[in-house]
Amino acid sequence: MINKDNRWRGTSLITLSAVFFASYGAWSRLMQTSLGEFSQAWTRAAFLLPILIIVGALTKQFKSIKKADWRWFFLIGSMGALNQAPYYYAFAHLPVGLATLLFYSGLTLGGYIIGTLFFKEKLTKIKLISLGLALLGLMVMFGRDVNSILILPILASFIAGAMGATAVVFSKKLSSNYSELQIIMSYLVLMLPTNLILSKIFGENLPAISNFAVWLPAIGYALSLLFANLAVVAGFRYLEPSVGALIGLSEVVLAGVYGTFLFADKLTEVMMIGSAIVLLAIALPELIKLKHQRHLLSTSIR
Repeated sequence: MINKDNRWRGTSLITLSAVFFASYGAWSRLMQTSLGEFSQAWTRAAFLLPILIIVGALTKQFKSIKKADWRWFFLIGSMGALNQAPYYYAFAHLPVGLATLLFYSGLTLGGYIIGTLFFKEKLTKIKLISLGLALLGLMVMFGRDVNSILILPILASFIAGAMGATAVVFSKKLSSNYSELQIIMSYLVLMLPTNLILSKIFGENLPAISNFAVWLPAIGYALSLLFANLAVVAGFRYLEPSVGALIGLSEVVLAGVYGTFLFADKLTEVMMIGSAIVLLAIALPELIKLKHQRHLLSTSIR
């Protein structure tokens, strides 16, 4: 049973992770006048990779990879490496909160589909209702007044979320045998060369090292990525997954707050209603699960 101290610790850690996750859009906006979609990704990997190598070596978290597991490392790493550019692109053309919500929608829907197709997870009535609500919310947001110019960043954010879902769900193939740090390393190992090559192909140039107005946000993004993942992994150790997932949804709200106060992002009433429906869709399965757990707990106490 999870005691009050552990529950408070877990809640604090996951809330902290949401603060860092939600800041991705803010850091992206601050970099976008000088760093291209692919440059921001490979430079972040170049900054983080030595840090994780040192930490992993000192804490002895690296294991030899079995031959059968290389394909999963490659799949997970490639999805985690290539979803950075479209997400960054979406932040440049959409309100920060909206881009984050679309990413979460792609992540959630992608997780349901992959879980059903590859892990034999059942699509329960609640999950089907959740999927229907999510689609309804997206239709409300984008069914009528979406400018054709916005279609590409909308798709970019949603696809980035689906790619993220692929990386997260297929990590189940490895998480019982390898550390979280070693799995995250696969993102960075592939993120560096693939995005470096693409940045050269598309003619992206780096700003001068002395341009602190660009490089400080880039470092902030990298550190936020590192701290967010460390905090969320630690937080889930102290909480039920359903509770942790609901607290994690605060990332979408916080991203909207960042966008509103830092960049004066505005959402129409239609967008806000659609966003609320999508948030409800994402939270619904976890709310039902939490209610069921509470019922079982109260029954056992009696």
